[in-house]
Amino acid sequence: MSSTTLRNWLPATVILMIGAVLPWLLQGNFQLRIAMLTWVFAIFGMGFNLLYGIAGQLSLGQQAFFAIGAYTFALLQIHFALSLPLALLGGIVVCAVVGLVIGLPVLRLRTHYLAMATLMFAMIVHDVALRWTDFTGGTSGLRVPPPSLFGARLERIDLYYLVFGLAAAAYCLQIFIKSTHLGRALEAVKTDETAASSVGIDVTRYKVSIFVVAAMFAAVAGIAYALVSRGVDPSYSGIGMVVNLLTLSVVGGLGSRIGPFIGAAIVIIAPQILAGLQEYQTLIYGVGLLVFMIFLPRGIGGSIERSAEGSFDDPKGEKSARRISRAETP
Repeated sequence: MSSTTLRNWLPATVILMIGAVLPWLLQGNFQLRIAMLTWVFAIFGMGFNLLYGIAGQLSLGQQAFFAIGAYTFALLQIHFALSLPLALLGGIVVCAVVGLVIGLPVLRLRTHYLAMATLMFAMIVHDVALRWTDFTGGTSGLRVPPPSLFGARLERIDLYYLVFGLAAAAYCLQIFIKSTHLGRALEAVKTDETAASSVGIDVTRYKVSIFVVAAMFAAVAGIAYALVSRGVDPSYSGIGMVVNLLTLSVVGGLGSRIGPFIGAAIVIIAPQILAGLQEYQTLIYGVGLLVFMIFLPRGIGGSIERSAEGSFDDPKGEKSARRISRAETP
């Protein structure tokens, strides 16, 4: 097995093994909910990781697709009585179409202009969710019917494995994209769009493609969040959601394969630990982010992967020995 394959799949194998046995190690529904929310935000983070960490396209509107996917899922179940798989598919397809329609004009912009345009899109979605009460339920939102699959109602642990399975599938898709020609083309676009175009890469097509893929990831995360919370409301498209997304990305490590899992775990678990320090939470978060950006710019996941790559590529320290030898040569 090559070192590249080990780097790609060893972390996934460890994470999946932990996820598979986690429900049996937890106590009570609250801890199970925390675990499910971790997988939800890991999916959300993986989409942003591909869009910004790999392709360099800074979108601050991913929470809009998070909300659109959740609302579509809820409405399809409430008004059309679609099964869970069909409603899930419907939410993903709707977000893909919206992502294509929005991405074509918006991705002509770059850097902070793209960030502002996507943020405005999210604000529009949030305003619609708040004000179109006949359709979205306004501030009260919509209740999601009890989840069932093939006629059998899902118990709490069944729902956990459904969300966990979605996260595992998202991880496999993320690795597939990063390891194929698409991933290499996206990295070239991130480095220099002009240079990428000069060697035959259709920059617009690749940027729109990854924007749509990221929208689909956000849709899956939003639907999973709606299933766990048994409802959907305008907070799904609120500014707090994108703050959580940026935080987990910085802490986990942009471009890191395992970063979304680590970042999601910290974003979900940290508020529980700091619950008794409510008046200091914002200060602690701010200081923590500054520490990560200054001392761990690659994030926790990126730092771990960088160390692991050195171990895989040079298991016996031969390269290090050669570097020392050359340094000592006059």
